[in-house]
Amino acid sequence: MSSLNERSIFLEALDSSTLEQRNEYLDSACGDDAALRASVEALLAAHDRPSNPLDNPVAQGLCNMPTLTAVDSPPKSTEHVGMKIGSYRLMEQIGEGGFGLVFVAQQEHPVKRLVALKIVKPGTGTKEVIARFEAERQAVALMDHPNIAQVFDAGVTDDARPYFVMELVRGVPITEFCDNHQMNVVERLNLFADVCSAVQHAHQKGVIHRDIKPSNVMVTLHDDKPVVKVIDFGVAKAIGQTLTDKTIYTRFFSMIGTPLYMSPEQAEMSGLDVDTRSDIYSLGVMLYELLTGTTPFDRERLDSAGYDEMRRIIREEEPPKPSTRLTTMGERLSTVSVSRHTEPTRLTTTVRGDLDWIVMKSLDKDRRRRYESAAAMAGDIRHYLNEQPINARPPSRRYQIRKFAQRNRVPLITASLVAGTMIIGLVTSLWQMSAAIDERDKKDQALRAAVQAKNEATEARREIEQFAERLTSANLLVASGQAHADAEQWPEARQDYAAAIEMQPSYYLPWVQRAQFFTRLKLWDEAAADYEHGLKLGAPTDSPQWWGVPALFQLTGNKQAYDRMLAIDLDRIQNDNETPQWWALRGIVIASEPTTAITYDQFAADAEAWLAQKGAPPAHRDDGGPSRDRRPPRNSPDDFGQFRDPRNAPDGRGFGPPGRRPFENSGPGRDRFGGPPNRNFLPREVCLYVTGLTHLRANDFTLAIDRLREAGDDPNWPGGDIVHAPLAIALHRSGQADEAREALLRADESLSRWIAELREQPTRSASLPWFDLVEAIVLHREATILLTGYAPAEHPELRELRQTSLDLIIQ
Repeated sequence: MSSLNERSIFLEALDSSTLEQRNEYLDSACGDDAALRASVEALLAAHDRPSNPLDNPVAQGLCNMPTLTAVDSPPKSTEHVGMKIGSYRLMEQIGEGGFGLVFVAQQEHPVKRLVALKIVKPGTGTKEVIARFEAERQAVALMDHPNIAQVFDAGVTDDARPYFVMELVRGVPITEFCDNHQMNVVERLNLFADVCSAVQHAHQKGVIHRDIKPSNVMVTLHDDKPVVKVIDFGVAKAIGQTLTDKTIYTRFFSMIGTPLYMSPEQAEMSGLDVDTRSDIYSLGVMLYELLTGTTPFDRERLDSAGYDEMRRIIREEEPPKPSTRLTTMGERLSTVSVSRHTEPTRLTTTVRGDLDWIVMKSLDKDRRRRYESAAAMAGDIRHYLNEQPINARPPSRRYQIRKFAQRNRVPLITASLVAGTMIIGLVTSLWQMSAAIDERDKKDQALRAAVQAKNEATEARREIEQFAERLTSANLLVASGQAHADAEQWPEARQDYAAAIEMQPSYYLPWVQRAQFFTRLKLWDEAAADYEHGLKLGAPTDSPQWWGVPALFQLTGNKQAYDRMLAIDLDRIQNDNETPQWWALRGIVIASEPTTAITYDQFAADAEAWLAQKGAPPAHRDDGGPSRDRRPPRNSPDDFGQFRDPRNAPDGRGFGPPGRRPFENSGPGRDRFGGPPNRNFLPREVCLYVTGLTHLRANDFTLAIDRLREAGDDPNWPGGDIVHAPLAIALHRSGQADEAREALLRADESLSRWIAELREQPTRSASLPWFDLVEAIVLHREATILLTGYAPAEHPELRELRQTSLDLIIQ
């Protein structure tokens, strides 16, 4: 914007009779040009300050500027639809900035296409405006990136106004696009990574954007695929080069950019050189908005704050973490979650942790602690998407102390001086007193020490006795909770378990037993949380109570807990040389994309060898050859029994059906001494199913299909319908699309049937154990996403079942 326009706006604003009229005039005169508005408000503030005119040289100089040849109000644009500029015919005006107009134009030769043509406004063609216009044109011309709008041509009109022609981007701001299409967090992060790539390209070309915000990052569709385009390099700054041979005068101590997305060093206006890390801050603000639907600093608060207060907020106040902001949104959180295609609790859980630290690292007031480059920020985004460790970490304790000291420098100096004086006085007094201490005082000290030691020993014994009493009481409460649960006295059982945990929170048993209680009621989230707590407290995982827990962690999205179980199962299957580890293998292959590198080929060979010990024929390929090179199994055989009736499967109360005492020394799968069932005991058809699932993870789809079909065709297995979802995945990946869809349809029908059974008797098992149902839901979700591209919505009857169970335990 030219100095003439600033002068005109400043003088016109002085004539306003009230502050309200002045603000209304500034709104209409400055429009969206925040830099112009800030500059004029600074002049008005200086003018209103009661002082000698000689103390206000800026306003004085502006008022005394010589009259320029142009008029105070720029003439209306002479461009109109149908007008030709060079080889371009104007079609419609689509934008207007501080000194430029943007049109859709039809290029007539050498090719016909629609382009965007940007031209300097009539009456604004000062040297500074033309220099900035040429700088923007040269900045965009330097770029050669698919996510940055390209420049095609440039020229000068007959009245000596420069213009340039660029790629026409018909899109919407990135935040609006994501909300309109209800894009989930992963999809938003993938788009944002493309923005980082474009900004990194600009930085490598020596250009800082300085005004990154959603309205300058448009999203358009190419072949139904969203593509981001970074636009508007109107306030861009060059690094180590010049974008134009004309002089661009940027006022010293001036603020450039949009306040909501502006870095602290931009708001500082201290003459500190702005570098690429200022763009990193703006990217962080935009990522914050993509995740939470709002900016770090409230828009209304910044709009209502005065100029200096606005700059202070940006420079000094620390914004809340994105997850913290989500928890304070109240009813608005539901709307934000819907636009991100998720539930409020799941959105907060997803953002908490790694995404919090990625955002807060980019928003650090100290630019030295931000990401060094947009590529580094994109790298952390991709690490998160790939479930890999990120580089962003919480600030160290030393850094937090240093920041506290910087914020409270004066009080700390005062306190240090007072403390120093007190310490000096105390040392002097003690030195003087030390000479007066005699032998009697030393004996008294020794006597007090002996009494204190005796008291401490007595207290230690008392604490040990109390701990033993609490442990005994906790075990009694757990037993009482199990008895109440067996009697279907749900509120009393819940209260007993809660009391046991409160009495002995560091004891794993109450947590694990309450987790089993929750699985009986199909309260998956609560059960997963308690299992994870028990796992952290060192609960042993080699008993049937832990069957299906890896699948439960997968269902509830608890990745850290699953990784802990995965490490345990991997260690068990690799180091236990006594028995085949079917349940450990089942926990490993339930995850479609584990964070740990796994040799599925070896596990598939082990499973086939274990099957051979159960009398199953070896799997073969279509060409008649063996399925793969036979490898010796890691483990020796065990004595498998037949465990086909799901009523005999372990339920949430123990090992077996109601009415049978746990650990009876008869029946299949029990050890020779009448102990608990063998954790690795599985009937043959279930072993076939696990083997098929292992072949699926090893990408051996032909063998996976054979084993899964063989398992599902076994009439002795009531839960054979569980094979449909993994079978659909294997068929789809092997190119058998029609059969895959049929298998997925059968999986849908089976899942609906099982859930309907649970609705009739919510506290009883369906026609398969709870852990099979959880695994079926997990694999059904994986198959649905693979075949349709969309995650299935939560089954409505499951939500009703959850509410029914919650009502049961709080009666």
